[in-house]
Amino acid sequence: MTLIEVSLLAGLAALAGAAALTLVLPFGRGTWVISAAATTLALAVIALAAVKVSRDGPLLAFGDWVYIDALGIVIASLVAAVGLLAVVNSLPYIEHEVQHGELDGRHARRYYALVLTFLATMFAVPLLNNLGAMWIAIEATTIVSALLVSIHRDRAGLEAAWKYLIIGSVGIAFALFGTMMTFYAAEPVLGDSGGALNWTTLRAAAGQLNPEVMRLAFVFVLVGYGTKAGLAPMHTWLPDAHSQAPSPVSGLLSGVLLKCALVALLRFGVLTDLAVGGGFRDNALMAFGLASIAVAVPFILVQGDVKRMLAYSSVENIGIIALAAGIGGPIATYAAVLHIVAHSLTKSSLFFSAGAVVQAYGTRRLHRLRGLARATPAITVAFVAATVGLSGFPPFATFVSEYGLISGAFSEGRGLVAVIGMGLVALAAAVLMLQVAGAAYAERKNKRTPGRVSRLALGTAVVPLLLAAWIAFAPPAPVRDMLRDAAAVMET
Repeated sequence: MTLIEVSLLAGLAALAGAAALTLVLPFGRGTWVISAAATTLALAVIALAAVKVSRDGPLLAFGDWVYIDALGIVIASLVAAVGLLAVVNSLPYIEHEVQHGELDGRHARRYYALVLTFLATMFAVPLLNNLGAMWIAIEATTIVSALLVSIHRDRAGLEAAWKYLIIGSVGIAFALFGTMMTFYAAEPVLGDSGGALNWTTLRAAAGQLNPEVMRLAFVFVLVGYGTKAGLAPMHTWLPDAHSQAPSPVSGLLSGVLLKCALVALLRFGVLTDLAVGGGFRDNALMAFGLASIAVAVPFILVQGDVKRMLAYSSVENIGIIALAAGIGGPIATYAAVLHIVAHSLTKSSLFFSAGAVVQAYGTRRLHRLRGLARATPAITVAFVAATVGLSGFPPFATFVSEYGLISGAFSEGRGLVAVIGMGLVALAAAVLMLQVAGAAYAERKNKRTPGRVSRLALGTAVVPLLLAAWIAFAPPAPVRDMLRDAAAVMET
């Protein structure tokens, strides 16, 4: 067994073992310590794999079941990094919930077990080579995350989880049908062995696949995994689920779960482009990307719930990634990968800071969160800075990725698409900034004295912002090369 295989097994065993321990041990800070230790080990495993891939190129493990390339490492690294931040953020968040009677000790233990299981399922998605196994992993993320959405067992949470399960199950059924059609297209070329669904094998033979079958397969996959990724018009589960989940979970849902579904869609997109050609994949991604950005703008403007507002901004940003991937070419594709990273970091920061504010004020309603800058200045700085970063302003990575999208579009002769897309993005940024500025700087109407925001919650909101700025303007060469290699995986 190779070092990478041993490391991957150790990481998964740590997450699974920690999940089991949190269920059986009495709830306390030890529960959090166990969870944080397991997540830190998982991050170390991914860091080891990243070094190995950077040095030796893509790796196969466990026969050909696991394929670790640059794109998979980027997504897995985000799962590990945002996952660790979410677990750290969970200490003050869950303690507050327990102290205020929102959760009891039994459900708090269950929360940590589910978070660790959720991370394990998300780790599997970008690293699995077999497209059928990847579908199973994505379905597993749906089941576990739905239980987290409904962790409070109140009516709104159960309704959001049920809606998430129904819409997500319909979407994942479409994705399964697209996967089966891909196997049908590959069977005359590769035979009927299980290896015929391996992404590495399919990519090598993609030029020989039946183009008509692959065209239809991609439509099903686009609708299916697009539902899980939050592309409009299949996004309707997302605002309800994000608003009802605990804020650390919202950070995971928006920061990394959507990207896991997106990476599955992008891998199918590579096969489709090689088999079909003619810009079919590109046009489909650009259309759904523009639609997602356009749908998000009015809903961001009219939201009265801060977490629903942030959920709709996720729809917009997933649209930006789809648009950049559809434009194609080395510049726009690199911009798509960079925006995946940038959105994961800035959106997790936004949900962590929003969660701290909501707990301090006891409300999610924006009109009651007035005057944040005066009452809770430190967390408000993080909240506003994350909004600035998400809106595409320097010094954050979203500025670089959106500039790359525009540059890449003009270099590929798709400047009009970029102008329309960036015009919609500018509108979305303006309404998001308007909403957040009102909450931060308008005159306070709620005279209630807010609760204290813990330094740990503040730290988990600040760290991803620093990472987003660092990656934008001073990334070390290995990180820059890994992002470039990940973009090359998506090119055909």
